[in-house]
Amino acid sequence: MKRVGILGGGQLGLLLAHAVRNLGGRPRFYDPDPEAPAARQFADTVTAAWTDEAALARFAGDCDVLTYEFENIVTSGLRALASLPPVLPSLDALETAQHRLREKQFLERTGLPRVEFRAARTIEELREALSAFGYPAIVKTAGGGYDGKGQRFVRDERELQAIAPSASGWVIEEPIALACEVSCIVARAPGGEERVFPVLENLHEHHILDRTLVPARISPALAAQAREAALEAARALDVRGLLTVEFFVGRSARAPERELFVNELAPRPHNSGHVTLRACTFSQFDALARILLDVPVGEPRLAGPGAYCMGNLLGDVWLAQGREQLELAAWADHPRVLDVTLYGKRGARERRKMGHFIVRADSADEALDEALAFRRALAKK
Repeated sequence: MKRVGILGGGQLGLLLAHAVRNLGGRPRFYDPDPEAPAARQFADTVTAAWTDEAALARFAGDCDVLTYEFENIVTSGLRALASLPPVLPSLDALETAQHRLREKQFLERTGLPRVEFRAARTIEELREALSAFGYPAIVKTAGGGYDGKGQRFVRDERELQAIAPSASGWVIEEPIALACEVSCIVARAPGGEERVFPVLENLHEHHILDRTLVPARISPALAAQAREAALEAARALDVRGLLTVEFFVGRSARAPERELFVNELAPRPHNSGHVTLRACTFSQFDALARILLDVPVGEPRLAGPGAYCMGNLLGDVWLAQGREQLELAAWADHPRVLDVTLYGKRGARERRKMGHFIVRADSADEALDEALAFRRALAKK
């Protein structure tokens, strides 16, 4: 039984562990949080800091392969170990994706489609760079940040004054006229097999993923471009495992001929990929489990006709119900909801991801509308 060590015990790691176990593997977890969802379901969990080299060494020594479920892992402890089992994707890929400037520089080196950007290390450099780059601009901290954290739209120098110092510096990006956002998941195995999932369309609210739709409402030609760019990025990073590439679709004043722009890279399962649990012949978690366990991946295809929509369930729904356990009685009135997955997190908070559901309908508009209707029904007291 192959031992798969998963760094991070959140919902992505939890869903991956089920896929690993379904194939006969033994999932193990490492997470500093004793209340992480995986720790509550899997006894084989080590609770220690990312910088605890002794605990990391013991954990790694009892694994045949390692992977991770999110980017905010301090890699110095892992780098310091004398020996490690294979880490899929590599720590190099992780460190590129977890730092916005390194990520942008990677896109620049490889010629992948991207927005124009500048870098700044201090407030003074940021002011000078913005003056040269021009307003408005999007200013993001180079390190950390997710779900819209660590970024601000800056219209003029007055708004620049509100930006706090950042130890990691900043990346300044050109805003574009946005039509939509899409993502594409690539699976690459050490033996050379490469597979690309259907392109997903993502809708956000308050910078947090709200719904994911598949098939994406973009032209076949643009979808083909996204799939090719995602595969090119995975090859350039030498990813063995999963790489999710997020794209902006829109128009840029600085590159008017371009329609597709890489926004971010995530060398792991992705929130948008939850929809693949029902929309595809196998999920992103199945694909990664197969790679980790040396099983052929196969070709992911849409499971059927129509449209599928994943809707996130945030803590706001729990707060609206006023319950610790979510009441799902409304599901009876929404037969197009195929599945509801709750992550088992304690302590519902506004904008905290607590679960998701998946809808299937005959058209994209029907799927999107049904997702909103079901979530509204759940939020009623």
